[in-house]
Amino acid sequence: MCSPPRGLRCPGRPPLRLPLLLALGLAAGPAPAQDLTLTLAAVDHPAFSLRQVRIHIADLAGGPADIDIGRLVVGGRKFRDLKLHCRRFDWSRERLACRDGTFKSEGRSALPLAFSYRLNRRLLDLRFTGADLAGAAALPQLAAYKPAGRFDAHLLAAPAKIEMSVKLADASFSSADGALAADHLGASLDLKAERRGGGWDWRGTVAWPRGEAYWAPLYHAGGTKLTASGRFAPGSLSVDRAVLSLDGIGSASGELQWGGGRLIEARVATGPLDLAVVVKQLLQPFLDLRAGPKLAAGGKGKIAVEWRQGVLEGLDLGLDDASIDANGLALSGVSARIPWRRDEATVAEFSTAGGRFGRLPLGAFTLPLAMHGFEFDAAHVGIPLLDGELLFDGFHAARENGQWRWRLGAALTPVSMPLLTATLGLPRMQGRLSATIPAIGYADSTLALDGALVVSVFDGYLAATGLKLIDPLGPLPRLTAEVELRHLDLGMLTETFSFGDITGYIDGDVRGLELQGARPLAFTADIRSSPGDYRKRISQRAVQNISSLGGAGAGAAIERSFLGFFKTFGYRRLGLSCRLLESGVCVMGGIENVPGGAGYLIVEGGGIPALSVIGYNRRVHWDELVSRLQAVIAGNSKPVIQ
Repeated sequence: MCSPPRGLRCPGRPPLRLPLLLALGLAAGPAPAQDLTLTLAAVDHPAFSLRQVRIHIADLAGGPADIDIGRLVVGGRKFRDLKLHCRRFDWSRERLACRDGTFKSEGRSALPLAFSYRLNRRLLDLRFTGADLAGAAALPQLAAYKPAGRFDAHLLAAPAKIEMSVKLADASFSSADGALAADHLGASLDLKAERRGGGWDWRGTVAWPRGEAYWAPLYHAGGTKLTASGRFAPGSLSVDRAVLSLDGIGSASGELQWGGGRLIEARVATGPLDLAVVVKQLLQPFLDLRAGPKLAAGGKGKIAVEWRQGVLEGLDLGLDDASIDANGLALSGVSARIPWRRDEATVAEFSTAGGRFGRLPLGAFTLPLAMHGFEFDAAHVGIPLLDGELLFDGFHAARENGQWRWRLGAALTPVSMPLLTATLGLPRMQGRLSATIPAIGYADSTLALDGALVVSVFDGYLAATGLKLIDPLGPLPRLTAEVELRHLDLGMLTETFSFGDITGYIDGDVRGLELQGARPLAFTADIRSSPGDYRKRISQRAVQNISSLGGAGAGAAIERSFLGFFKTFGYRRLGLSCRLLESGVCVMGGIENVPGGAGYLIVEGGGIPALSVIGYNRRVHWDELVSRLQAVIAGNSKPVIQ
């Protein structure tokens, strides 16, 4: 049997205007205490539904009462085995009321509560005051976060109007994996909704003035407020206006339409944002997840984004007097207006007052960028670099099948080597440096050179072909290339690196070069005298330094008596080679093997006195060879002269 109070409905039956039990208990007026037990199979309300309800009232005139609920459904969530105890329960024709009550779910501590229900208006007034968050975690999904702290909650629910407020005090929680956590959290939620037609018009505010929260990888400490309004109907949600304020960062406003389980339309626009804080708190954490570059920024920026049918349709980015620093590239005085559209041709304007690349200063430049969807083009860009210019031509980038591809050509106009080496803190070099790159492209996480990279240096040139840089933005990029050096002036080279004095020219080849980070993994390299008729002299110090590279057994085969009289010697040819093995050992060689196989010839003497330098150590670890080169340049080499 179902006998609900007026305003509550039994399944399959219309609401009863005057329940029989109420008539029996109240019609006679004052009477001795009456004990009542009421069982309801179901109670349905627009905001909630109850099943298997048992109400026991010790005194209809205002005594204690217990209510057991087999199942409560509210907001799409189901709760089972709920128990409500009221120290004072009032029941009249107009109202049900519970004072000084406690609410308990299975396995949870009791929560202090009070409520009233006006039968004629079908109005529920529910309050929790100073309740323990741990006791409120009736859902297993919430209990897993081990919430702590206190909360107050107030709900007014009528058929056509709902008002709700929740306040958290000193709240904390944490997921098992630590990816979501909060501590000393103070926050509030205020929500109002009114039924209009087949939906609800709503407005609400969420404030987070105190406490810390971490939602991997983002961390934020209070000072946040969100206000929003819109409309909700079955299967659809609209946000007519939302405003988010973040202390120390800035604000953003937006609107959206959601329906049919997908985003129909959305727009978000920010006010001026502090780029230093945005990058540090919102962008860098995501870069760190992917082992990306360290990024720093300053100045102000704005962004506006538009989606339609779940697809990004437009983005406007503005920068004012900004600064950017990433992976050694720093730009200052940056201004930008970037109006990107998916299906329209637009032009971005980018300019900077200058900057630096590592230690190299960069002058002011502008970058006009033509955009059409995910295709970008820049015809020509010139960036001042010391007394030269770095040129980029024919830049084209496009996104295809979710992957970015781009191509460009580049060149470096002649730069003073003395100025360049002084800027880089390197030994002084003479001459001028220039370079050309016919075309270089990026696809499938690989940077590849099309043609040859040619660098003019030391009165000769260096050419790299087959150049590939794999995973250039990763933690350990890998480089492969074939390198040739032709007609390098040994006089300029040895003067630069304090190697001693050698006149003449050398050629060289590095085949199968493979680097990971800055460490070589494999190569076969050899240097040798360039062909041709030219003056060939080598100083005593250069002889000593070359001897050092051959290892402890290297020596100069020369009559000892001549060393005190001659500072330089003639030579016919010179050469040195290294084949790097997987073990990190260099297999050394020279011009040719010495008869008998005891060593290899590094310098072949010519003229009077005759001078030859022979290396005897054929296997040298790469780290040891680098140490010897560093010692030679520092002037600390100690060869054995024979």
